[in-house]
Amino acid sequence: MTIYVVDAPSSALERVLFLEADRMSALAFAQESLDNQRDVVKEEILVNVQNDPYGLFEYGELPQALFDKWENAHDGYGDFHDLDEATLGDVESFFSAFYRPNNAILAVAGDVTASDVFAKAEVLFGGIPAGTLQARPDLTEPKRTSPVLLVKEAPLARTPALAMAWRMPEPTHADAIPLLVLGELLHNGRASRLYGGLVEGRQIATDLSGGFNPFQGGAWYDGATLFLSRIGFRRDVSEIAVLEAFDEEVARIVRDGVGEAELARMKTKVLTDWYAGLEPRLGLAVELAQAAAFAGSPAALLDLPRQIDSVTDEDLRRAAGWLEPGARAAIAKVPPKGAE
Repeated sequence: MTIYVVDAPSSALERVLFLEADRMSALAFAQESLDNQRDVVKEEILVNVQNDPYGLFEYGELPQALFDKWENAHDGYGDFHDLDEATLGDVESFFSAFYRPNNAILAVAGDVTASDVFAKAEVLFGGIPAGTLQARPDLTEPKRTSPVLLVKEAPLARTPALAMAWRMPEPTHADAIPLLVLGELLHNGRASRLYGGLVEGRQIATDLSGGFNPFQGGAWYDGATLFLSRIGFRRDVSEIAVLEAFDEEVARIVRDGVGEAELARMKTKVLTDWYAGLEPRLGLAVELAQAAAFAGSPAALLDLPRQIDSVTDEDLRRAAGWLEPGARAAIAKVPPKGAE
């Protein structure tokens, strides 16, 4: 998905809608603009990937180790060769294929009335012709049946880091929301299971992050997503020891479950963070747009609190079964030998 956002006074509603409709119907294509934007993306890669000690490996490299289908596995940034090869014709054909009103969701949140927004949108967007949409690829992939562990040198790193991931079920699967809660239980804050078990308990990890559908966030995705755990660890600890410690924490959930008080606290934390994200009008508009795009209706947003609140201890035990060692892809980035 691509999201265009505008934060403006409600008095500017018509102007904002006009600008968006104008862009959709009559975007100006020029070589100078393409060259400028190509350089912008290259700069993003330099800053976010090449200037990162680990090369943003959980985003660019781990999906390639986890998934088989190109649509799920490819690096969303691309590389400099692909960027340099892109022509103005490529950009125009891509725009023509996807930037059509029948492939777009318009969400407006703020001090406006629905009737006014619909009336203005009909006037400004109603005359833009629909496009012939391409067939959607099948993004679903079954669980991995064999593990992958790659160890790579990270020249700029001074401490090692490990990223591991699993293929997740489709968003309508009964385990999708429990997996969302499980991701928070394992990673969210100092009270999380991994922080208590690997940072404070065994004292082998230095930092951690991750969860369910981490790149997009929340419950919205199409076909396939992943469950990610990224763990920075001490230099005198092996990546195998970190994997084994992680597996012990997951096995403890499967074996012993989650206590009533801990489960209630975690669900409250998940919902509190979710509601906080809806406080800004822009955050609300984006969530509404994603609910409409991926679940078929903005009303799906209203059902999320009930789904999260209904997650049980049994659900979490079952969801933890998705994090099997044999279905995992992992990459360890280690400093060069002899690096201080």
